[in-house]
Amino acid sequence: MEFKVDKTIKILLGAIVFGLFLNATNVFIDKAYANEWDLVVELNKSNVKIDRMQENLNIIDKNVRVLEKIIDTAENNLKTAINNACQK
Repeated sequence: MEFKVDKTIKILLGAIVFGLFLNATNVFIDKAYANEWDLVVELNKSNVKIDRMQENLNIIDKNVRVLEKIIDTAENNLKTAINNACQK
């Protein structure tokens, strides 16, 4: 009789340990997926920041081009004014 009780207790303890093991693996798996999800979210945030930076760089590039045209026009006007003054 004692043998059967010991065997039953071992089976129950084994089932409990197995259940705890499955629960622990689910927790670790959930954490692993959460970490991957966090990584995806952070990558998306980084991509958004990079996109905004690229947009800002494009705006700066356009502004620089406009300034270059203004400077070129001012330089040409100044040259024309100097040539006109020298001819008179």
